[in-house]
Amino acid sequence: MTSYTPLNALPYPQPTDPANLPLHLQSLAEGIDGRTILRYATAADRDAAVTTPAAGMVAWLTTPGTLSYYTGSAWIALGAWNTYTPAWTATTTAPAIGNGTLTGKYAVVGKVCHFTALVTFGSTTAYGSGFYSFGLPVTAGALGGLPQFHGMATVPGNRAVLVAQPGASTGATSYTLWGPTSASASGIGQIGSGGVFGTAFASGNVIRIGGTYEVA
Repeated sequence: MTSYTPLNALPYPQPTDPANLPLHLQSLAEGIDGRTILRYATAADRDAAVTTPAAGMVAWLTTPGTLSYYTGSAWIALGAWNTYTPAWTATTTAPAIGNGTLTGKYAVVGKVCHFTALVTFGSTTAYGSGFYSFGLPVTAGALGGLPQFHGMATVPGNRAVLVAQPGASTGATSYTLWGPTSASASGIGQIGSGGVFGTAFASGNVIRIGGTYEVA
């Protein structure tokens, strides 16, 4: 009966196994193949060759010249900026970006994710109602409390510094916004469709958030 090495579970035959050297070498080669750094010209070539990737697989892509690893659900470039579209939700009525833009970039280095997100409202943006949440690019791990992300927002005639807080201390997938809700308030409150300083958002205004956190 085939046995397996203790560290990487690579198969090797036992004296009682049928003598079939080509089969035993093929099994060993296939076991090693998925544990080495794979090499492909592009992400499309990688995805065509590796149709059922396993978590922890690492691949080098000649274009754009980056290492990528498989998280169990997606390939992520190591230490390189990846693009993503932040999810945007509200507590009461769902917003819609319309002809505005929702853009984001993130980089994962080990267990650390750096990200930045930019919302630019357009003339057909539907602002919804209630407090806003935006999606994180990668699910957070155990954060050891709630780290603060930072950013800014503009409204007609004014701009404000914002802080953002993950939605949970473990496994967070989104964050909420906090800032000055009125010109006279001495503290900050949760930010949403009402805008900042008591002025609602309008076309051309922006929300920008950036931060760093531990991934799951």
